[in-house]
Amino acid sequence: MNKKILVLVVGALVVLGFSLGIYVYQDKQAQTLSRLAQESNSVFNRPHAPVYGSPTAKVRIVEFFDPACETCRAFYPLVKKLVDERPGQVQLLVRQLPLHHGSDQASRILEAARLQGLFWPVTEAVLRAQPLWASHDRPQPELIWSIVENTGLNIRKAKDDVATPQVQASLDQDMADAKTLNVTLTPGFFVNGKPLSNFGHAQLKALVDAEIESAYPQ
Repeated sequence: MNKKILVLVVGALVVLGFSLGIYVYQDKQAQTLSRLAQESNSVFNRPHAPVYGSPTAKVRIVEFFDPACETCRAFYPLVKKLVDERPGQVQLLVRQLPLHHGSDQASRILEAARLQGLFWPVTEAVLRAQPLWASHDRPQPELIWSIVENTGLNIRKAKDDVATPQVQASLDQDMADAKTLNVTLTPGFFVNGKPLSNFGHAQLKALVDAEIESAYPQ
């Protein structure tokens, strides 16, 4: 074997070994994420996280969410529809990731609403009025208090709760888990631990449908 052929062979083996290493790493990472998705307290599932849909559903959408995010607002009814169309099979679990200026205060209000069992109606009111309070150049999250007056929220209690260590700890946990999962944009989606690598509603629906087919075979 001449020197040129030997170099080519060695180069091909190096590339093959590198590719194999990447495949093994990605496979192990996927297995780890799948395992964590099944655990009751993990980067995907925290006891404080609000759940929409059946708590026994085998397909779980985990969304990292920012109340000031326009794309989160646009996706909200679409994601709820994915849950509503498959009752008992799909659930949505929300984790908060306030990345926009002013959204940290909004997230605290949503967490305070969760403590009163009102996360979903308060979230919907906040999202409906998002253009009013979440201007990116001059956000006014203090307007949220008047926006949520008709949701049944005990405003006085919520104003006390937003400053508590309990609320801050929940948000800190969400942000830490987002960092662990390398979520840097919102909304960030995982379905049974599988990340939505190609972003879009059709892609999310396809991932959910694949997991339904796997979890509920005909």
